[in-house]
Amino acid sequence: MATALAATVQPALLAQNAPPKAVDSTRFFFTADMGSGLSDQKANGNQMALIHGQRPVDFVILGGDNIYPDGNLTLVETHFNRPYAALLKAGVPFHAVLGNHDIRTGNGDPQVAYKPFGMKGRWYTLRKGPIEFFMLDTNTNAQWQFQMPWLKNALAKSSAPWKVVVGHHPIYSAGLYGDDPSAIAKLTPIFAKYGVQLYLNGHEHNYERTKNIKGTTYIISGNGGAYLRPIVANERSVKVASTFGFLELAATPSRLRVDAWSSSGAKVDEVVLTRP
Repeated sequence: MATALAATVQPALLAQNAPPKAVDSTRFFFTADMGSGLSDQKANGNQMALIHGQRPVDFVILGGDNIYPDGNLTLVETHFNRPYAALLKAGVPFHAVLGNHDIRTGNGDPQVAYKPFGMKGRWYTLRKGPIEFFMLDTNTNAQWQFQMPWLKNALAKSSAPWKVVVGHHPIYSAGLYGDDPSAIAKLTPIFAKYGVQLYLNGHEHNYERTKNIKGTTYIISGNGGAYLRPIVANERSVKVASTFGFLELAATPSRLRVDAWSSSGAKVDEVVLTRP
């Protein structure tokens, strides 16, 4: 079970003040609801590239709604290649899940087949150093009758110190969509049973980090470049913000650090999860 070691907010702290790469064995970015092709997505991409130049990341996780408005790959140049040109040129790999906008063209199959999105299927695992990612299709038409047994089996077999589940849709949320009772009933008992320490998602166009809920911290970072929505903290929220941004995460076998940045390089939130 992971515990929060520290959680502070320093709104004016610039990106270069986070810890250096040397103390971590795996570093990555997370962003979702980013594929707009607009200036706010480009600002996020530029800030991610700035951090990568100072503290190189190993990969980027995309939490869905990779191409607005309907997932059509004809827009991939303006909605993916250009905003992340510096990262792509540096050879940083991306790994995506499907959002609700992505399945509006070909049920998302063209995106699954698009190699730069790094998807091994509609759901798949990804082991990177001390972290294993369990990448889900959380859309309404997802084939849960197959995905759920796969997820339980994959979690049960995992020997990774950190188990991180990634989906597009929120499970707990203080935003527009609120909590998802079906997802709470279906997924949270599995997270508790198999020791999932972190759930990352988008769909809500804002930032939110919850308290540790039965061993799992839930972080929404759906602020990657589409329009924003307001959010008001509830009793589970540790930090909420309606600002464009992304996550920088760094892991060793015993520590998982999460830094939330705005598109201008201001620190929005930070937390360090620890395990024995």
